[in-house]
Amino acid sequence: MSTQVLDKISEGHDVIARANRLAQEGTTLAHREASAIRDVYVMETEELTGDTVTVRMRACPACGCFTLLPYKGKAQCISRHCAPRPGLRRRWTYQELAYTKPGTPRGIQRSDGYPADLRSLAFLTDFFAESGNQVPLSTMQNWVRLHNLPTHKVDGQRALLYSLSDVATVHAAQLAARQGATCADTARPACVGLADLFYNTDDQAPAMDQRLVRRRIEVAKQLCAACPFREPCLEVAMQPNDKEQHGVAGGLTRTERRALKGKPR
Repeated sequence: MSTQVLDKISEGHDVIARANRLAQEGTTLAHREASAIRDVYVMETEELTGDTVTVRMRACPACGCFTLLPYKGKAQCISRHCAPRPGLRRRWTYQELAYTKPGTPRGIQRSDGYPADLRSLAFLTDFFAESGNQVPLSTMQNWVRLHNLPTHKVDGQRALLYSLSDVATVHAAQLAARQGATCADTARPACVGLADLFYNTDDQAPAMDQRLVRRRIEVAKQLCAACPFREPCLEVAMQPNDKEQHGVAGGLTRTERRALKGKPR
């Protein structure tokens, strides 16, 4: 057992004691806080031991699919349909994940072309079973036929292959319908789970490639432009506060917001 794991186990005594003290307060808020503290500790410990149980059992806060996996101390959504554009992944720290409610499924989505996340239906059935939301293979077969998901045949593979992301949207939507968890209000800020992208600013540390910084700003602004929360986001970012906000907010960088604040009204 590594030193990191031993240190984490030792830390666990303090974490559990703190959570128990909170739970004894008896309020709903205290119980939620205690649960979140325990969950964060468990997710951190599991990552050290190569486990994924607790993260896998949580639905993505953005798309509602059970496609979260640990990645460098964060929970990453591996559904391509959740990413706002190719190459971007939504990620949450374990603390953010513990306090964030799961997202409402967005509905069935189908891949165009030849997706990179092709798997057999048997593999996908096992994958979603690991999230604690097991569905029999026969039921999954019925679901993908019902929603006409595209299939692919790969040389050397006997079974037809499906996109993990496609099947994830079907799985999440069907579970939500069964549990009565569907909701008409699915509007969410475009920046959800993209803190790494939106907190790269034009006055970033010089050590960072400025071309990469400018590209990230461009992508963030494009996402802001179509976001239903752009105006209230900018309004909040423009309000005076003790700590100046960094990153892109309301479609503007910190430097651009500074300039706007200085203009006479």
